[in-house]
Amino acid sequence: MKFWNLAGPAITALLAAGCAGGAGANSKGASEKGTKMPKASSFEEIAELLKPTLGSCQRMQTTGPGVELQVSDRSRGGKEKAICWYQEQKFAVEFLLIDADNSTIERFFKNYDSVSSERVGMGFTVRDTGGASDEIEAALQQKLKESGLKFLNCENDFTPYSGIDFVEAKTKGCRYTSVQRF
Repeated sequence: MKFWNLAGPAITALLAAGCAGGAGANSKGASEKGTKMPKASSFEEIAELLKPTLGSCQRMQTTGPGVELQVSDRSRGGKEKAICWYQEQKFAVEFLLIDADNSTIERFFKNYDSVSSERVGMGFTVRDTGGASDEIEAALQQKLKESGLKFLNCENDFTPYSGIDFVEAKTKGCRYTSVQRF
């Protein structure tokens, strides 16, 4: 009986810890285990971060049509935009430099109780420019998933479930997640 009296609280503590580790509870654990947001402060750094998954950026456009900052870019904290062409892959990707701490984009999506459609790193976003075939588009989305970039999710009712990697954002109620949810 003495064994049970000593073991009971230990078993209860272990079970409680196991239950706490259920759906969506990996927030601190994932961050502590090294799940980090890729960081970049220039278009060249973004291209270098994406090189292992997308290959080499063949041509980068930083001026002219298609790279002007739109109102929606500025409202999300956009500072500069570029388009990078990956000729072997037959697609183009848009890079947007944003606030280094992502504060503006977090507030933007929090205000709209919404989820980003682009992949986000610290200080930048990446999205495809569209226009590619469905097959190329699917391959690009898979490659971007492998890049470690996340979607910013600021939906009030969202709790990450088991299997989703996520990193808590600075803005309360926002998370960077490995999957996009609408």
